[in-house]
Parts: sequence; C-alpha cells; structure tokens
Amino acid sequence: MSTPGLTALGESTRLVPANTPAVFEILPPPGQSLSKGECVATVLTPSKSKLNARVTHEAANGAARIEFVPTEVGTHIIEASIVGTKIAGGPLIAKVYDASLIQVTDVNGGVVGQPCQFRVDASAAGEGQLEISINEGEVPNHVQVVGGGRCLVSFTPEQAKSHLIDIKFNGETVRGCPFVCPVADTSRVMLNLSNLELVPVNRPASFHITVSGGGAAELAVSVRGPHGELPVRVTGDIHAGFTAEFTPIAVGGHSINVEYNGFAVQGTPFLAKSYDATKVTVGSVSRGTVGRPVQFTVDAGDAGEGNLEITISAKGQNIPTQVHPQGSARFSVSFVPTEACEHTINVTFNKMPVPGCPLTVNISGGVSGPQVSLGGPGPVHQPNSFVINHAGGRLEDIEVNVEGMYALRC
Repeated sequence: MSTPGLTALGESTRLVPANTPAVFEILPPPGQSLSKGECVATVLTPSKSKLNARVTHEAANGAARIEFVPTEVGTHIIEASIVGTKIAGGPLIAKVYDASLIQVTDVNGGVVGQPCQFRVDASAAGEGQLEISINEGEVPNHVQVVGGGRCLVSFTPEQAKSHLIDIKFNGETVRGCPFVCPVADTSRVMLNLSNLELVPVNRPASFHITVSGGGAAELAVSVRGPHGELPVRVTGDIHAGFTAEFTPIAVGGHSINVEYNGFAVQGTPFLAKSYDATKVTVGSVSRGTVGRPVQFTVDAGDAGEGNLEITISAKGQNIPTQVHPQGSARFSVSFVPTEACEHTINVTFNKMPVPGCPLTVNISGGVSGPQVSLGGPGPVHQPNSFVINHAGGRLEDIEVNVEGMYALRC
C-alpha cells in the first residue's frame, strides 16, 4: 500500500550522471516528521543487481534523504518505503548517463564554402540531450540522426580559420572538447598550368603557384606518371610565389595534385600530357621524278599526343602536300614535284624536329622523258650520232641500245 501524504521532493524521474552521487528526498505529510530508520530504500540497476542506498534524515524539513552512486548507464529503479508503506506515485526513477562514453569521430579539416562533416556516437552514453555548437554558435550546424544514438553533423565554414566544435550531453561537456577543425581557403591558390598541356619527356617541366592574401602557406605537390610517382621540387615563398618542377620520363598523362595547408586545391587533380618527338619515324625516300607522285610514311603512334607538321619545299618555296591518315597516328604523305631540283622534307612534332629531318630528295626531269634528235640516215661503215636532250638528267642514268641487223649497246 502507499501513503498519500508521503511524496518525493522534486521530479520523481531524473537524469543522473554516472559515478556521481544521486540524491532523492522524501517529504512526510505536513506537520509530521520521519524518524531515523523509518525509511528504507533499495536501488535496482539495469542489470538487475541491487545497489546499497544510504538514507539520512534532514532536520530542517523532516525529509528522508536517499543517496547512492550509480556506475551503470541506464534506468535505475528506487523503491522507498516508510515502515513498509511505499511512497505515493510509484518508484523513483534515475536515468543514468555517462557523457564520457560519447565518441566524436571524423573531425577533419575543411575548405571555405564546402560542407564539413563529423560523427557523434552517443549509443553507449544513455538517455539525454545532445547540444552541438560551432565557434560558440556563430556557425550554423545541421544534425542528421542516423539511428541508434548516432548522428551526422555538418556545417559550412565561411572563413579560413580554425573552427571549434563544442558538444554537451545533458549540460556536461563531452571529453575532448573543443574539437578543432582547421579550415583553409583554397580559392586563394592560383596555378598557371598553360605550359603543361603538352610537355616533352626527359626535359624539366614547371608551373607557377601563387597564394593571395599572405599568411602561412604549406604547399604539397605530387605528380603521378604512367609508371608511378615522380620527384617534384617546389621552390619559392609566399611573397614571390612558388614554382613546382618535375621531369616526365614516359609518354602519356601525368596527374598533378596540389594541396594547400593540407587541403586539395580546387580542380585537383590537374592533367599534363607528355610526348616524345624522338618516337616519330619517317619512311625512307631518296629520289623522285618531276610530275610523278613521291610518297613516304610518317608514324607517330608511340610519340604521344600532339601536333604533327609536315612541310615540303623546293628552292625555298613550300609545295602542296597530301597527308592521308592510316589510323593509330600513322600517315601516308605524297607530293608531286614540278621542278627538277632538291626537295626538302621537314617533319616536326609539337614544334620539335623528329629524327632524320630535314630530309633531302633529289628530283629528276619531267614525265615526257628525254628528247632525242637524229641527223637522218647514215652510210654504213661511217660513224653516226644523235643528241639526247634531258634537262636535269645525269649521265649515269642514261642507257642507249641500238638495234639493227646487229644490236649494239652503247
């Protein structure tokens, strides 16, 4: 049975921190007092074990004071009775929590204007109210409950400075607070990559980095080529700017990562393409004839990405050239010479000369062939002659056969 006049002082259900004395007081009916030994209390823990509760009496108001120290998170039930009579309103409830069991993870650095996130796990801490503030409430935050006492907290920094994260649980500061989230403004970093679109292998390539606004700046630059990481040398300072230099050793794409004060610069990774003009091969061609097409091949399949330029000139003047793609960066090139003279073939790849160029091609006389002038019939047993007119021809290229009753070879 219960005694209607016997009541608890304050809330009968309370939040109580672990490892701290929990105190409940029971008031007698008005005008009465409780004698020592009349009040008996037992505490049942969440694990169903019993805790000893110390009961004392307050002379000022005649109340019985029940005190115990909970060590276990969860609901504790306090049964109090006076001479076998339970108090009105049922048992007292202590909801025990432990703020030291809250875990805060994934507090990393951030970038101005980009969301930052961290996780809070209060699943083992018990029941209670979680309070989160960034920079003493100056920066708004959003809490997404993911269930089981866990939540994901996000905020968007607007200034490049350390952001302090304070977390309280039932008014108690969580261990480790304030957590520090460094924030950088990567928009201050400007890169000049214009000369890295196409870079030759085995030659140093560099680009310039400037950081506006002054202040401390820690830059980290890494370059990964087709065959792995490459050494990078960074020189300079915050005032004059920084120069990063590396030497590609293989044809292909190179990924460039730049970090400012530990954060990736906007646009990272950047891409540089390397090429090797020495890998371009030009097919052999040594001579030709006026009016007849001269053909040769150019193979840039192993040279990488770039611009192939082919020019053919005679007597200082460029002549029309036909280039026919054959696939896989291979080309068939032809031209029709109009003059019997030396022709120069020049091939460049990304403005760099390729091996063997310039080539010289000897062009001989026209398509009509040599002109022969005869003096008419001649007497037997007498020398006879004729004239061969072949402009641009060479003596060693001329072969004459005389046919009659007896064939003669000149």
